[in-house]
Amino acid sequence: MTTARQIKELSAPLLARNPDLVAAGKNSLWLTPIDHVGRLILIDRTSDPDSCAISWHIVAYFMPETTSWSSLGRCGDRVGRSKQFPGGWGWIWSDSTIYGDFVDRIEGEVLPLFRSLDTTRGCLEFQRDDPQRSGYLNHYWHLGACLALGEIERARELLSELKAHRVGGQPAENPAEQRVYDRLRALDQPLRSGDRAALCYLLAQWEAENLVGSPLEPHWQRNAFPLEGVG
Repeated sequence: MTTARQIKELSAPLLARNPDLVAAGKNSLWLTPIDHVGRLILIDRTSDPDSCAISWHIVAYFMPETTSWSSLGRCGDRVGRSKQFPGGWGWIWSDSTIYGDFVDRIEGEVLPLFRSLDTTRGCLEFQRDDPQRSGYLNHYWHLGACLALGEIERARELLSELKAHRVGGQPAENPAEQRVYDRLRALDQPLRSGDRAALCYLLAQWEAENLVGSPLEPHWQRNAFPLEGVG
């Protein structure tokens, strides 16, 4: 089983070389500062106690369906070993070459992408336009993106579709799903009236619900949304 000690030993050289990376939670590294969007590297256990899986993720905290700071969002990919090493997608703890290769792969592949996505608009447009990622985006994601970017008419259309097919009058099966339904209902009036201030308030509220009190809060910056004419 992958342990906290193993993750710390693997991550320490990378963190030392990149002061804008921080460890938060048990098995994730985050590029700072964190604002509306988090960019993280996940070091996860597998069914093999001598192996871990490494992946990167981009998650927007203001999305209607994001209900936890630990959400992995709908955009990400696995990070495999360099071609000269065995293992493929698996990182074998008993193989001492993983330590240097981890730094090389993250610094060579993941961090340049993360650092290029330094605005909310850039993160959202990257996910929309990348064929490898866009297929994983659902109606909730597109609704949140349209709201954040100020695309009010398209957001109205998406909310109408979701209300008709997902919300209805029935209670949700669990509290997290009910929270999403409640958020959709809260959007109804400000979207119909085009009240941008109210929409910004709701997005900021959902973001705060995910981040206040979490391990990410010390690294969180409360910024304006593109909806407000910023970024």
